[in-house]
Amino acid sequence: MLSASAMQGHPHDHTSRTPSFLLSPRGLKMRPMLTTTSSSDGSTANLNNFDLSYQANITLGGSEFTVVIDTGSSDLVLLPDLPIETTSVIPDSQINDTYGVGWFAGSVAVATLEFGGHTVKSQAFLNATSASDAPAVSDMLSVGIRGILGIELSTFGSLVQESFISRYGFQKGEKMGRTVLANIFDQNADLGNFTVIRLGRSDDGEGPGESYLDVGEYPEDLKDHFANTSSIETIRSTDFSIFVDALTVNEKKVSLKSAVRGTPSGKTVANLDTGTSVALVTKDIRDAIYSSIPGAWFSDIQDIWVVPCLTGLNITFTIGGQEFHVHPLDVVDVNDLRPQYNFTTCTSSSSIGVLDFDTSQFDFILGDTFLRNTVTSYYYGDFGANGTDVIKSPSVKLVSTSNGVDADYSDFLTRRRQNLASLPPEATKAQAQKIIAETQSNNSDVSTAKELASSGSSSGNSYQALLDKLNTYAPVVFGLLGAIFVVLIGLLGVGIALCIRRSRTVGTVRTVNPLYSPVPLRFKEPESEYKDEENVRYGQ
Repeated sequence: MLSASAMQGHPHDHTSRTPSFLLSPRGLKMRPMLTTTSSSDGSTANLNNFDLSYQANITLGGSEFTVVIDTGSSDLVLLPDLPIETTSVIPDSQINDTYGVGWFAGSVAVATLEFGGHTVKSQAFLNATSASDAPAVSDMLSVGIRGILGIELSTFGSLVQESFISRYGFQKGEKMGRTVLANIFDQNADLGNFTVIRLGRSDDGEGPGESYLDVGEYPEDLKDHFANTSSIETIRSTDFSIFVDALTVNEKKVSLKSAVRGTPSGKTVANLDTGTSVALVTKDIRDAIYSSIPGAWFSDIQDIWVVPCLTGLNITFTIGGQEFHVHPLDVVDVNDLRPQYNFTTCTSSSSIGVLDFDTSQFDFILGDTFLRNTVTSYYYGDFGANGTDVIKSPSVKLVSTSNGVDADYSDFLTRRRQNLASLPPEATKAQAQKIIAETQSNNSDVSTAKELASSGSSSGNSYQALLDKLNTYAPVVFGLLGAIFVVLIGLLGVGIALCIRRSRTVGTVRTVNPLYSPVPLRFKEPESEYKDEENVRYGQ
């Protein structure tokens, strides 16, 4: 899933902080590389650009592509710019995946997939031949991202699999149309039926190897943490949506109410989604968060909060009886307005935005703004042979990465001051209001300002970081339950490592500097001494 703000490609100000745990010593670490290459051991490559998307390199039909890793969708979809040697194509299998801001259309095909040391001889995918010219789609393609690899609960919402089932019947079609995870898990029935995702930061100085995707195994240094962490069942078996018990801002409880039928009083429903770069909440929750900041003010014209840059928020979600603190660096963005204006402003829009469409499925989307503060295990459940009977419900485990409220706040002040020291002075309210008025005077001014913004700045933020955030922020989230989601990358690519391990059966920026490229990932062999309830097989 993805919001419009994520696709605008505005980098966050995420400077250094100390991790609360050690990363797996056997995991590959982040490092800059001169060219985009494949590692000699056949592993995949991954990169993280300004915290706005998390990708992997795959080889499909003999050609390599960069795809977004997304827990909010199930299918593999590509609009290839290189030839794919397909092994079969379903006749008359035209699919049009329509999203909030665009679409991909094409036929359903099958090809050999290589991903993270695994080879799937017959991987079904959407072989798109056309796409909408919406900015989010065209921008994604222009920076070399050719598709999406969905790792959502794959029994449900897969248009590719539905095409096979429609043509060949359920028993044969379900197998032929399996998702990437379903196929990888089916080939490795000796490991756990779950994934673990840690979303890293691109510019925090914390060190390499912070981002990773583990399939079927916990990171070495977090095994005890996960063993002692209770599972939180999803509220339904179709996606990773869970109850939020409470929300506090600066230790004051925020009243919660849900539009989802059957939700207990005082709770809300949140969908956990790596494909959405922000946290999307209702307008009243957004306003309750930022109105608590002394000196913050709201622009009715722009529907945005402008806040003092050195104010750190203490936002804490309670989920499954456990508190999860969001680092202050994740909730306020720093915007360098040069070259048009010699000022800096801080805003809220690409950190916490408004979920502004009707849904009966969830109240919040807790995207990367929240998920960067946890290591999350996604258990895919155990389903009957028909793929719908639930034997064991899907669930998640969340391990907090916070060092504590006081430590995080101290770190925020240190890093934010370091960042501001190299930027123009912070605009006063009157100065910021004048800028807003000038940029809203006519459409030509807006167009010119956006062109100026594309030139970038010392921190990767620019005039567009205010213009878009204060002008056209209207989050549109790609559809749920099998929709494919796209993230626009920021202005500079930074390599990460997503350590991908082998698994078990389931049913289911424009880059200015090309000197950074994906870092190889490898699967880790299972360790027989560690097993838990998440090693239940899926679809067996």
